[in-house]
Amino acid sequence: MIHFRFHVVSIIAVFLALAIGTVMGSAFVGKAVIDRLQIRINTVREKADLEHADNQTKEAQIDDMSRYVDQSAPFAVDRTLTGVRVNLVAERGIDGGMVEAQAVLLRQAGAIVPGVIWLESTWKLDSADAATALRSATGLANRSRGALRVAAEELLGRRLAAAVSLGTDDVLAKLSDAKFVTISGVGGGETPAATEFLGDAARVLEIGGPDSDVPPDVIPGIARGIVGVAGAVAVGQIFTASEQTPDRSTWIDAIANDDALRNRISTIDDLDLTEGRIGATLALAELADGTVGNYGLDRERAVPERLPTVPVAR
Repeated sequence: MIHFRFHVVSIIAVFLALAIGTVMGSAFVGKAVIDRLQIRINTVREKADLEHADNQTKEAQIDDMSRYVDQSAPFAVDRTLTGVRVNLVAERGIDGGMVEAQAVLLRQAGAIVPGVIWLESTWKLDSADAATALRSATGLANRSRGALRVAAEELLGRRLAAAVSLGTDDVLAKLSDAKFVTISGVGGGETPAATEFLGDAARVLEIGGPDSDVPPDVIPGIARGIVGVAGAVAVGQIFTASEQTPDRSTWIDAIANDDALRNRISTIDDLDLTEGRIGATLALAELADGTVGNYGLDRERAVPERLPTVPVAR
């Protein structure tokens, strides 16, 4: 006769066997899983190390290429603007270091660059006093603020393209006194006088961008004044990507596609790069025979195709 304790012992033995099997099986399966995971982790780590090393190599190559471009820039533009006066105009709010670098490169090309004419935020005319000051500086009376600014922009453009001294009626000097522009030197040099921005066959380079503190119509308004008197002008953009301005083309296209400026000015969309500053310098040289184009990263060409063939300004 089977005793009850036999059943108890049998049941305990079964559960004990299940427990031992579960523990042993878990230990065996767990180790296998861990080993496979470790192999995968090691593989991923090795790939990551290889990619990191590859990235470091590419970054070093990019640094080398950038250094080569920077150091080659003076040779790329050498004597392309010898003796040519370039009136450099920049919007306040963009990167001043890049504007300075452009001025230095223009001088390395042989250009006469007196300094930088900075356009100030007072062009917004956001107060009655500012509008009154602009009317006084330009002699433009009885105009609404919008019409006043447009007329003043074109007046300044004509002045920048002028080849003769305007004496005491120099609108550039008056705009400087009224704080609509600030004239500064280059490379820590002395501040030039307004009269130094005069000379035969002067060409103008306007520099702006989405980060400007100046209304967007000012740069094209000045350009319209320049081309209105058959002056030569190029507009360059210093671009900094942001959530508000993710597209490099937006700011510069608004100027390049202006009905009054289309096919009459050159535009360069990448003065934030050495390549763009080279392009702007060569574009100014190209203006000598009336050739214009749109150059830069998002353009058909990075730099002008018709480079000067004689190593002196034409």
